[in-house]
Amino acid sequence: MLAIVRAMHASGIDPDKVLSDIGMDPARLEGGYGRYSQEQISMLWRKAVALSDSDFALRVAAEVRPSTFHVVGYAMSCSATLSRALHRFAFYCRLISDSATATLTESGEQVTLSIFFDTGGEPPIYQTVDTVLASVLGYLRWIAGIEIKPVSVSLAHPKPRQGDGLEAFFGCPVSYGQPEDSIVFARSDLDRPILVADEELASLLDGVANRYLETRMAGRFAVRVRDALIARMPDGMVRKSDIAKSLHMTERTLLRRLKDEGTTFSDVLDRVRLQLAFQYLKRSDLVIRDIAYMLGFSDEGTFSRAFKRWTGRRPSVVAQMKADEIVEVARKLDI
Repeated sequence: MLAIVRAMHASGIDPDKVLSDIGMDPARLEGGYGRYSQEQISMLWRKAVALSDSDFALRVAAEVRPSTFHVVGYAMSCSATLSRALHRFAFYCRLISDSATATLTESGEQVTLSIFFDTGGEPPIYQTVDTVLASVLGYLRWIAGIEIKPVSVSLAHPKPRQGDGLEAFFGCPVSYGQPEDSIVFARSDLDRPILVADEELASLLDGVANRYLETRMAGRFAVRVRDALIARMPDGMVRKSDIAKSLHMTERTLLRRLKDEGTTFSDVLDRVRLQLAFQYLKRSDLVIRDIAYMLGFSDEGTFSRAFKRWTGRRPSVVAQMKADEIVEVARKLDI
């Protein structure tokens, strides 16, 4: 929101008037802790785009500062490498947006950051997605002090009629109408050390972020476990102890809190695996063996049997479908 407001100022738009016109209380911007609904954000976007031009998403990205991502932004800026910064962004994504989940997957010499939105209603307008990916890249460039160019960018929405300047900004091919919204980095770029890094300070900020996350996710502990699983699962097998440690609690406390919400670790794990499986099966750059490993299975056969138990289909069959057909299968399974 703060970045949008700053971009409106830079575009000669009066943000106070726009906020007033659509019934958004500007007082929530004070202190950086207020929240607006996704519906309100979309209304603001439509108004701002109508009053500016097709490049407004990039104007917003240019206004991103550490405070834009709350305490997560400051922790990212202190990270030892851009890889560590991106992992923090993905893990604490719920602090930045209640409706977004970020995942990191590694394949060979490439690392893919994917953004998924679950608004519980109408999806966000496409400029929101463009801005998120552009903001992440712009902020990484700011942290590193170098012009990082991704390998590629994929966007689920169709290509706009008017040029949006995204290819020039990203400095790489941008593909539209894709199965997911993602940005692919070269591992070598993310592994570069950040000269002003301070991992000790970053760890302290992680503690602050965890406390904020605990407060925001009160009564939704299973969602926190889900997010922790999504953040760690691409690295392979994930154990209960790993998740408990990442949430700064004992394994016993983890299981008790899930039980209090009427679920179990196995239930949450299976649900996350199924959700990610459908997302990965839409990607042409991943084979079933890779997906099995990324979901924490010991081998392709074990994953295949679990997937058939959940869905009645083999993953190899789903992988042969078109992206929209896979989406329809997932919808019928309420995934």
